[in-house]
Amino acid sequence: MEGYLLPGEEVVHWSDFHVTLGETRYRVFITNLRLLLYRESGLLFKEEEIISERFNQIQGLQFTQQGAIKKRGVLRFNASGGEFVLEGPVNGMRAIFKALQERAMAPGSDPYRPVSS
Repeated sequence: MEGYLLPGEEVVHWSDFHVTLGETRYRVFITNLRLLLYRESGLLFKEEEIISERFNQIQGLQFTQQGAIKKRGVLRFNASGGEFVLEGPVNGMRAIFKALQERAMAPGSDPYRPVSS
């Protein structure tokens, strides 16, 4: 992951579980500058995919809980890539929602300046 970080960028929150976006599974990394979705595939020949969204592009952040027995957390928001619907374990998704709120929704926050944790 470090090869994808910008100068001065630091990971402040990450998922130890996979989230799904559509039918694809990603790990979530929240840095002091942006949200990153990371996926690695392939057994012999590794391929990586990364989706990057700056906090000032994220709008309409919404968290819901679904399911009666096997509960899932659903995080929805709009960004430059369109509508994102991320699903995963309810407690983990709640933690991602809170971390995104701290970065994207804080009044007067500057998305380009590091925020101390």
